Amino acid sequence: MGQHPEMIHDNIDRQPTLKIEEWLSAPTTLADFGRILKPGQTMEMVAFGGGMTAGVMNGGITRESQQTNYTNLLAHQMGIKNFEMPLFDKEHYNGTGYYVYRNTETGHPQWDRVVNNTISAVPGDPPTMPEYMGKISNYAFPGGAADWLDRGYACENCELIKLGLSRFKRYVPPYPSEAFIKIKADVPYNFAIIDEFFDRWMSGIRMTPQIGIFNQAFNGSILLTGRITDHAINKVLKEGQKGIIFTIPHYQDLPYMNWYSRHELVQRGWGLYISFDRNGKADQIVDASRPFFMIPSAKVHHLFENFSRGGEFRVNFQDFEVIDEDEEFMSDPQKHYNGKIREYAAEKDLAVVDLFDLYQRIHQGSYRTDDGILVDGSAYGNFFSSDGIYPTPFGQAIIANEVIKAINKHYGAKIPLINLAEFVRTTGFEK
Repeated sequence: MGQHPEMIHDNIDRQPTLKIEEWLSAPTTLADFGRILKPGQTMEMVAFGGGMTAGVMNGGITRESQQTNYTNLLAHQMGIKNFEMPLFDKEHYNGTGYYVYRNTETGHPQWDRVVNNTISAVPGDPPTMPEYMGKISNYAFPGGAADWLDRGYACENCELIKLGLSRFKRYVPPYPSEAFIKIKADVPYNFAIIDEFFDRWMSGIRMTPQIGIFNQAFNGSILLTGRITDHAINKVLKEGQKGIIFTIPHYQDLPYMNWYSRHELVQRGWGLYISFDRNGKADQIVDASRPFFMIPSAKVHHLFENFSRGGEFRVNFQDFEVIDEDEEFMSDPQKHYNGKIREYAAEKDLAVVDLFDLYQRIHQGSYRTDDGILVDGSAYGNFFSSDGIYPTPFGQAIIANEVIKAINKHYGAKIPLINLAEFVRTTGFEK
């Protein structure tokens, strides 16, 4: 959203509204962890990943979104007291700032930006965030993955990655051979949450001109080996730690990819002229009757806004701005990647959370929580936040429960589920 200032209107002030600390303060007993722990061990959990695991919500990270992150909720349900999020301090409770929807007649998204009580980036090349100096159990950050804690700052055109890494500066290795050594020395973990692929996948969707089955962004180590051999994950699990890993949801189940829908265009049935640059200028025509997706941008927004008032929809896209039917097939994680994640999980004795299935059911409107709450996966529903990609606090609680179910099933653990109706009632979540 911050990439498209034309769609952002006012700077506004907001205060935290959820009573998450009241919910977290409720007493819990130490769970039965089944075969995760060896005799005499104490549960020590860490998390690596991208925006979902870092607590990105409404296009930013706040103290409240960190506290309602599924890893923090999971630790509460486990009854462990040693899991520490790198929380923003109470004075800077709005963290990076975030975005809230404005009411629009057309329903196409526009936002206001929340700017009060945010942190200030430390000037430099690149800019950095203040380093968190307390104990850290969650090493996730927007666009991140364990892979970045292996590579460190060795990347180009990745300012967001470097900004996120600066929060854990002391754990960024000067050389890949030293990756995770200090983390394991400071936090000798025996259980790891691994959210390695979703942000990589979304980055590929938004930035790859001609999507193919062998694009590095989508297939990673599968490119050459036919299996997942990511060095970073192998280092995280080197001592035989147990853990959990996620399949990749399909982008078509995200509100982000449905803000500007082809169905809205097709309903008009006339005046559609869509081309894009495949090998040259406007040399590929989109068949609007077949599946295709448009990457949200200010250009697409203005086209839809004008089209809703009448007239033609005539546009030529750059290749990376549109996903045609062939590219949709090539970028389907269920066809080309999720099976490999399951194979890797079986090899490493990891539990698997099937985000692909969860997000699909939520998108189709067929998912109810165990206590009967209907989950709304639309743009303005109760599962996704205003960025259209990452969950609300309620959505994070649902993911926490799916994680608990997977751990209990795979390891024979007995971790209690979150009572979601009580969670909503106690925290005061509304959407």
